[in-house]
Amino acid sequence: MKYLSNQRGGKPLIITVITLVIIFLISAVAIVYFTIKDQNIEFSEEEIAEATKVVESELDKAYAVAKEYPFEKRFEAIQSIGYREPKEGEYAIFTFEKEYDEDDEYYVILKMKPHAQFENLSVVTVAIFDKKNGALIVEKQNVLKWEKQENQS
Repeated sequence: MKYLSNQRGGKPLIITVITLVIIFLISAVAIVYFTIKDQNIEFSEEEIAEATKVVESELDKAYAVAKEYPFEKRFEAIQSIGYREPKEGEYAIFTFEKEYDEDDEYYVILKMKPHAQFENLSVVTVAIFDKKNGALIVEKQNVLKWEKQENQS
């Protein structure tokens, strides 16, 4: 019987637990809502085709500068084709944001990470997002081979 009644006051503990449960439930509902919201967005074949052209064009540009720049200057190379300075993410993944005009239809992100086995290779992922709702339209990945030496003759 001694343990059933709390002499110090059990109400603050109960209120804290109920508050935490409510916060958890609100967070869970928000996660489910935004996950379902993104899944319901559909794009026409024309929009997907146009976004695919943009992705391929960006990968072609990255491939072209990889031939000209050494691995050590890879950030400068990506910036030279219109991307902003990178933001470092987890596990040495660098995210570049494409500079764009207000009337552009797409938002372009380029992610670059070092290849797991080869020093002068980078794995590059280009993703195209719709500017209206931020949904991913197309994403493609490729490997870039950088020049091995900075001073090649």
